[in-house]
Amino acid sequence: MPKKLIPLDPTRFGMTSFADLLPAREHIIGEDPESFEGFREGMMPSLIPLTPYEGVIAENLIAIEWELIQHRRMRDMGLRKIIRNAICKAVVARERAAYGARLDEDWEAHVDAGGMEDNWDQPFSFDKSSAEAAGHALAAQAISRNPAEFAAACEEIEAMGLDVVDLMGRAYRTSSGEVRYHDGRGQELERRRREVKRDFDALQNSRPVEAVVIEG
Repeated sequence: MPKKLIPLDPTRFGMTSFADLLPAREHIIGEDPESFEGFREGMMPSLIPLTPYEGVIAENLIAIEWELIQHRRMRDMGLRKIIRNAICKAVVARERAAYGARLDEDWEAHVDAGGMEDNWDQPFSFDKSSAEAAGHALAAQAISRNPAEFAAACEEIEAMGLDVVDLMGRAYRTSSGEVRYHDGRGQELERRRREVKRDFDALQNSRPVEAVVIEG
C-alpha cells in the first residue's frame, strides 16, 4: 500500500517556505511591480506541487510563461511602432500637401493683386514638428480602447488612402530585427515550456497515490 507523502517542514532548515530556496525576483522597468506576484499566485494552484523539488520546477514553468508573455508584449510594441511611423509619415504628407495648397492660394491672391515674385514674402512655413505630433496623436488614438475614438481614428487613417488591415500586414511583413528577435525568443520559450512541463508531469506521475499538497 502506498505511503502517505508528507512534505518536509521548511522551518527545520531556517525557512518559512521552500520557495525561499529561489532568489527573490525584482520587477523590470515596464512591468507592473505587483503583476508577476499576481500571475504566480494565479498559476501555482493549477500546478499543485507536492514536494520542494516539484515546487522549484513549478516556479521555473511559471517564470517561462511570464517571460513568454513579456516577449509577446515587446513584439507587439515593435509592431505598433512600425504602424505608428507609417501613420505619422502619412499625416506629415497630408499636412505638407495642405500647406502647399494654402501657399498656392496665397500666391494666386498676391498675383491677382498685381504682385510680382520679387515682392512676395512667403506668409508662413511648413511646421513639420506639429505635423509629426499630429501623426503620433492619431496613431495613439488608433489603439484607443474607446470604440468611438478607435473608429474615428480608423476613418481618418483610411481617408488618407491607407487601409488599417494592410497597415498591420505590412508591419508583420517588414518587421524590424527587434520584432523578429522577440518572435524567435517566444518560439524558444515555447519549446522550453514543453520540455519543462513534460519533466514536471513525469515527476508528478511518479508520486505515491496518496500525497499532501505543499502550502505556500
